[in-house]
Amino acid sequence: MSEWKAPFTGMLYFHGISLQKRQHMNYIQHMIRILRFEENVYREVIIQNRLSLWYTAINVSVFGLIYGISAIYFSQYLLASQSPEPLSLHIRMTLVLMGISVAFLIHGGMALFAWVFCRGFGGSTLFLPVYLALGMAWISLWPMAPVVAATQVKLSGGLLYLYLFAASAFALTIVFHALKSASGLSFVRMLIVSAVVILYIGCFMYLWVG
Repeated sequence: MSEWKAPFTGMLYFHGISLQKRQHMNYIQHMIRILRFEENVYREVIIQNRLSLWYTAINVSVFGLIYGISAIYFSQYLLASQSPEPLSLHIRMTLVLMGISVAFLIHGGMALFAWVFCRGFGGSTLFLPVYLALGMAWISLWPMAPVVAATQVKLSGGLLYLYLFAASAFALTIVFHALKSASGLSFVRMLIVSAVVILYIGCFMYLWVG
């Protein structure tokens, strides 16, 4: 039995490695398709590959990580004139963990809000596809995380606002395709829902940043 066990164990080991590599490649390929504004990728991943929950966890966690690290950097920049001492490790870890927690809270709230309005305009009654599709599209919000952290410490400037506008437009376009695919709404109805969601996001960002 030992003569067969070792080769069989080795085969399982290398199969596991190849499967992990394949999943990593699938993630990269699917994210590229999302950033190219493809709508079918959401249904394919949610229905067939069933990796959308992992994609959501990765995208939202990375967004929170970027936001937390940016908050640490800009906080040090803000406090440099008041205290020469750097932030302690405890405070840095707290900011990073808070950033990840806030990212999941915002994602869940936005998904629930979008689902309610999509359902109100005749969209799908299922909440999970909207939640997962929005999580997959969350990669488009990564460039906005440092800007949000910068504006929270009252940094401003023409280039900063121009970058924020461009990043917001890009992210909203991708989110539009994600919600349209998940809800099954027509283009016109999705435009109406998007206008309401943009109003909600604008008010939320104003309260959060301001």
